[in-house]
Amino acid sequence: MSLSYGLLNTTGASVMAANALVSYFGGDKEDLKDVNLLTMSSFNVAYGYELWGKLETGGILTYSYVGSGYNNHTITFMPKAKINWINESNFRFYSLLAIGTVFLFNSEEFKANTLWHLSLAGFEFGKDTSFFWQFGIGQAGFMAWGVKFKL
Repeated sequence: MSLSYGLLNTTGASVMAANALVSYFGGDKEDLKDVNLLTMSSFNVAYGYELWGKLETGGILTYSYVGSGYNNHTITFMPKAKINWINESNFRFYSLLAIGTVFLFNSEEFKANTLWHLSLAGFEFGKDTSFFWQFGIGQAGFMAWGVKFKL
């Protein structure tokens, strides 16, 4: 089981991209929404089961809040597959792919869509309790770091 914080998730990146397009094409500045670290972040809980030394399956649950005038909450559940390219007792180098459903809701609407996360490079240090840092793209964040506990 792991707990992590991800910076610049898919939801936050879409808000930033929309703001950039409005600014570039001379849209009304009042339509721009503030973007802050909370808007661009995900809080993640993950579980993994090691099938054999190089392959782990499990799931990722993320929560993010897009405030700044949007007031949207997202909860995402994504089954995942993780490949440990290097799997030593105190160090792991890995990649992972997760695809699942995001539920976006606020006081006026509720939507469900498909969303994904791809971590190209992840580094994990430790044995029973380990710390990790990963780089990717998707709902868990462009950069995510956290702690993993062996249950």
